[in-house]
Amino acid sequence: MQQLKEKNEGLVQNAQDEIDLLSVLRFFNRQLKKVINSIAYSLRAIASNLITVLLMVVIGITVGYGLFYVTKPYYTSSMTLILSDIRNEFIEDQLNKLSIMINEDNMEAISQNLDISEKAAKQIKGMSFYNLDQDRIAEDSVLTGSPFRIELMLYDNKLFDTLEPALSNYLENNRYFSKQKRIRQQQMLSMISKYKNDIESLDSVKTNVANPEGPVNGFVYGQPIDPSNLYRESINMYQEQIKLEAELEKLDNVEVVTGFVSRLRPTGPVLIKFLLIGGFIGFIVGLIVALRLEAGKRKKLSY
Repeated sequence: MQQLKEKNEGLVQNAQDEIDLLSVLRFFNRQLKKVINSIAYSLRAIASNLITVLLMVVIGITVGYGLFYVTKPYYTSSMTLILSDIRNEFIEDQLNKLSIMINEDNMEAISQNLDISEKAAKQIKGMSFYNLDQDRIAEDSVLTGSPFRIELMLYDNKLFDTLEPALSNYLENNRYFSKQKRIRQQQMLSMISKYKNDIESLDSVKTNVANPEGPVNGFVYGQPIDPSNLYRESINMYQEQIKLEAELEKLDNVEVVTGFVSRLRPTGPVLIKFLLIGGFIGFIVGLIVALRLEAGKRKKLSY
């Protein structure tokens, strides 16, 4: 008896599930029919008022062309920077601040930060930037010293040569970066000075060994003199000095790998985009007008 009751309950539950599923299917079927009917009605309205719709499309294309004609052309170019042992997010923060100034048309601040005239600052349309190695590191890792690309959009293509050093100096002259650079510079200069003094001392010893004055016993401070060791040590110190001097020349926190290239042809605006957008907007306006005209016709027929 209990098994029969459970079986009947299961059948009732299955029937309810089937009814619910059928209700959902009917709902979607009704919505689909509404969409199909709306599309069919819109197509009939367009066909009935084709000249009006085409006229709106032509007007939209004409307006798009007019906007293209009055839109100021701009040029896009990019530069690639490589960072020293600096976290890339610090550079991103600096460039974000500059990007905000550009988006807000804060020409005075741009002029001061990049050390350019306000007239030149007004020629900057936009800026974007990204890390070249962003996708090569784990999500929980810190990106340090990665190549960095800055893309700049200018209304005047002759200003790329001016803005390349301006951007490099803007990043380089960060207070924190400048302080770290001065510390490393002082350390290297101290080491170079020490190597020079040590080399001079060794040269003096080598001179005394080569041209001894007075009795020669072959010992300095109780140690036997080996001229070959003196020459070898002098060469090693000189090599270290040269290495440090080379590193001192590359002490900048930001170095340009590839600079901006002045473009002869503008990047934008793109005529076809203006025409397509204008034509699409014109079509939408034409469709709305056609639907209203069709609704007016139906209303008249209903009287």
